[in-house]
Amino acid sequence: MLSAREVGVVARRELTRNIRSGKGIAMFSLFLLGGLVFSMLVSNIIGMLLKRLAEKAELGNLPPELQRQLFESYLAEMYGSEATAKHLAGSPAILYFLFKGTLVFLPLLVLLVGFDQLAGEIQHRTIRYSVGRASRASIVVGKALGIWGVVSVMVLVLHVTVWIPVLARGGASVGEIVSWGGRFWLFSCVCAASYVGFACIVSSLFRTPIVALFVGAGIGAVLWLAHALLGLSPKTEAITWAFPNAYEQLLVLPEAAKVLGGALLFIVWGALCVSASTLIMTRRDV
Repeated sequence: MLSAREVGVVARRELTRNIRSGKGIAMFSLFLLGGLVFSMLVSNIIGMLLKRLAEKAELGNLPPELQRQLFESYLAEMYGSEATAKHLAGSPAILYFLFKGTLVFLPLLVLLVGFDQLAGEIQHRTIRYSVGRASRASIVVGKALGIWGVVSVMVLVLHVTVWIPVLARGGASVGEIVSWGGRFWLFSCVCAASYVGFACIVSSLFRTPIVALFVGAGIGAVLWLAHALLGLSPKTEAITWAFPNAYEQLLVLPEAAKVLGGALLFIVWGALCVSASTLIMTRRDV
């Protein structure tokens, strides 16, 4: 039986345990360093590109409006929609690329944080002590929410580490950081919900954490490849909606209803995975 109180206790314990652990400290340090490197690298790349474009156009410096038009042209070509391009062009380019970069490594990050959430307890039989205090359903759901919280905090650390130097260099205003930066971080957290569910299933299937990690990475790579290949043909493109990757395009649309729909799809996909994990754990001998 699922209990809100038990879920809350397990989630807080999982959040605290991961943040205080050696793995958590190492990953937070890595995210701080990664944010600084990303900020400097992407800023320099964008600056070099704008400088070359200005030289070709025989301009001393590209005016901000022209920079925005170039960014909008890139987005229109990428998304095939003038409305989406115009909407996203209002964001600072570096924050947009930070968001896209986050989505690339997010599945691996979630797997690294959550691969042992259930497998580790099963391996060392510590789950026997937990099931005496809480139901298996509450344990699974609580652990999933805890991992989701950990990943959200880690992504926030990464994004804030980029926001600060961007703000200091005048690459974005405080309003743009709050509006677009906060929005892109929230979208990343929503996307993470589905990957947390996937990590939960993988962790519930195996007794050895390292096996769960490698199998999860392999399955994730296969799913990514299947999504990419199915999207190449109009006949199979509709099947790609079975994969959470397909919902990313909804989050950047200018229509609020479609954005909310995309966010809901991510959460539902993750919730279904957590439900499957709960079913597996209730039938498993621990």
